[in-house]
Amino acid sequence: MSNNNQIEMGVLRVLTLEDPDDVSLHGRVIEQQFPHISTTSQCIPNHPEGIPSVEAEEEALPYVKRLGREMAGDVDVLTISCALDPAVSALDDEIDIPVVGAGASVAAAALARGETVGTLGLESGTPPVVRNLLGDRLGATESVEGAETTNFLMTEEGQTEIRKAVKRLADAGCDVVAPSCTGLTTSGVLADIGVSLEIPVVDPVLAMAAIGTTTVLPTTPAPEVQT
Repeated sequence: MSNNNQIEMGVLRVLTLEDPDDVSLHGRVIEQQFPHISTTSQCIPNHPEGIPSVEAEEEALPYVKRLGREMAGDVDVLTISCALDPAVSALDDEIDIPVVGAGASVAAAALARGETVGTLGLESGTPPVVRNLLGDRLGATESVEGAETTNFLMTEEGQTEIRKAVKRLADAGCDVVAPSCTGLTTSGVLADIGVSLEIPVVDPVLAMAAIGTTTVLPTTPAPEVQT
């Protein structure tokens, strides 16, 4: 970390992308909201559909671990921009910087924001890490219809289905939504949907960045109380 408390954050994407601007999208979202963070973004190879399920996660783990180790030397904190939190625990044990996943982060942020949490994800369902952390505060789960992979979320049809799914969660009595796929950030519609449907929708990428920040900022002593 630099002397001015600027944080260097690694953003590891699990979706293989060719355009550098696409690779850095989540990093730019973070930098826009957190001026004290500078991001470095890279994506794993050979995964043009990302990691759409727990079953697909196992095959992707070696790629995530390898890239995570490569990125670790240049950043203060490494974030894994996937709500399955692939390889987060393994990398956290192996490298000398904090490792933060989007899944645990969005669950923690949602618990702080509301009482009854609704999750929204791909057709494969809510990632286990999110479900386990929410526990009995998980009020309802929804999938974006047609979203077998994250790529569908960027289409006009996908964005329409995202809105429908959030409305179903609101109608089910949830008072906050935890999107359980970072492709929902990429879709660019979360903020507008939250406003129009009058329900807080936590951005998983921003939640990940916020948690990542807390892992590396120095602890500030409490001011002395004058008696």
